[in-house]
Amino acid sequence: MSRTRDRVRFLVFDIATPLALYYGLRAAGASNVTALLAGTVPGLISAGISIARRRRTDLLGVAVIVSMLGSAVVAVLGGDARLLLVRNAWISLPFAGITLWSLRHPQPLCYTFTRAIFSWRAAVMDRLWDEDPRFRQAWRRITVLWGITSVLDAVIRVVVAYTLPIPVVPAMEPVITVVTIIALQIPTQVLLRRSGTWHVVFAPRAAARRAGAEL
Repeated sequence: MSRTRDRVRFLVFDIATPLALYYGLRAAGASNVTALLAGTVPGLISAGISIARRRRTDLLGVAVIVSMLGSAVVAVLGGDARLLLVRNAWISLPFAGITLWSLRHPQPLCYTFTRAIFSWRAAVMDRLWDEDPRFRQAWRRITVLWGITSVLDAVIRVVVAYTLPIPVVPAMEPVITVVTIIALQIPTQVLLRRSGTWHVVFAPRAAARRAGAEL
């Protein structure tokens, strides 16, 4: 239920409402900067809700808020709407750097994030991490994949923001997001399946518990 609610909030606050605000305000005669600034408000609300619900520091939520506020200030001071259009690249590039840097640590970022999300499988995941070298190798490869893809995502967003007409770019943002998610999820699933541990991490809870008991 929680994950479904998060998906609905993402679709409403991060995609549908910002697009409606931008194109609605532009049709009403507002400038690109004003319309884009209004479109950042739902994302700020969504990130704030995420942080409040978890009652702890949500690094991704904080990054979203800092990115949006920073790009808004710069855009207002400079009067350049395109500075607002590249705000998501300000998230992707630091995330890529942190992700790749985490490979120097005992457990890479993608593994620790997934462990936190699937907290009810943390014990099984920890056991696999300690005992199964294929599991560890899969997560290191997944982390490399996420880091490199995040760099490409940021580059694409900057190129799109500065080469396409401004009114086209807001509609392209969700497309880039969906393509990036697919580009990450498919090989992630493939790598875990090849390691023989996908069913433990992503299968329904009852099936995962049975699988974990068999390990």
